[in-house]
Amino acid sequence: MNKFLLLLILICQKVDAIDWQGHRGARGLYPENSITAMKGALSYPITTLELDVVISMDHKVIVSHEPWMNPEICKSEKLNLYKLKAEEIVKYDCGSKGHPAFPQQKKIFSGKPLLSTLINEVKSAKVNFNVEIKSSVSAEKKGEQPEYQVFSDLVVKELKEQLETSRFTIQSFDWRVLKYLHEKYPEIGLVALKEGSYSPEEVIKELGFHPAVFSPYYKNLTASHVEWFHQKKIKVIPWTVNTASEMRSLLAIGVDGIITDYPNLIPEATQKACPEKHNFFEDRCVRVPRHGVPSKSNPGWECRPGFMQKRSKCIKISIPEHATLSEDGKTWICNEGYERYRATCKKK
Repeated sequence: MNKFLLLLILICQKVDAIDWQGHRGARGLYPENSITAMKGALSYPITTLELDVVISMDHKVIVSHEPWMNPEICKSEKLNLYKLKAEEIVKYDCGSKGHPAFPQQKKIFSGKPLLSTLINEVKSAKVNFNVEIKSSVSAEKKGEQPEYQVFSDLVVKELKEQLETSRFTIQSFDWRVLKYLHEKYPEIGLVALKEGSYSPEEVIKELGFHPAVFSPYYKNLTASHVEWFHQKKIKVIPWTVNTASEMRSLLAIGVDGIITDYPNLIPEATQKACPEKHNFFEDRCVRVPRHGVPSKSNPGWECRPGFMQKRSKCIKISIPEHATLSEDGKTWICNEGYERYRATCKKK
């Protein structure tokens, strides 16, 4: 797709109306599902905080992706959270180790907070909440959670005590949860999560109702799917999109929102298209000179190896006889057996 067409689509779509969701807060930058991650996400142009919840032994709603302590990110063995009281759970450190898959993530002491605590910390901001009920048939059978109806009721009660229903949605891969919530709490916006392949018709047939949002893995989403769901008045918000180029491609097919681990990429993903031989830098299009390449550093471009910047141009570096260009591509060094003498190389 050419840049002009992409720009036209983005303008018509009104990118400002896109629901940008910080996945587990901002997992690429801060410990996941922590208060720190939620507050950190708020420094970027997100509209919704996405997070996961499980249940403790004393039926408190805990913000966590797994119903156990994950040794990969927590300083703990694999403990079942449904066998621990909330006051025990919140003391564990699940941030200082960092996440091996997210090298930019800050290593900060972070516990698994109560949902009520997390919401109280950030609800004054103009942001919504997309809360995933981490329920499954297998977890229920293993005793890692209460029955899905009890699980759902506990989460709804907590959310309604903290927020107006217009400020939150509930999502789940466990469609038993969604069907139950649809019947008991029709006023709540529901999000149908989908991981594998699908057809839109099968989604609605299996679910039995039209959710507010359909949320598939982004690589399985097509423009025809978006169009089909939009015809049914269902929004489409894919997960988890972690590059600016992929975000732009999804915006171009008309998605209503994007879930990402890196909310810091949103400005880059929504930047305007620049003319050929220009780079978008600090909110403007900067001309890239001949022998230059776009850069995120000032002045928005840098010279190719073998060239050096001179004002707004890239000029060829003059290399004397018996010298070779350095690895940085900006300077030269004398060959073996020669030494530098002013701008030349003389024999030792």
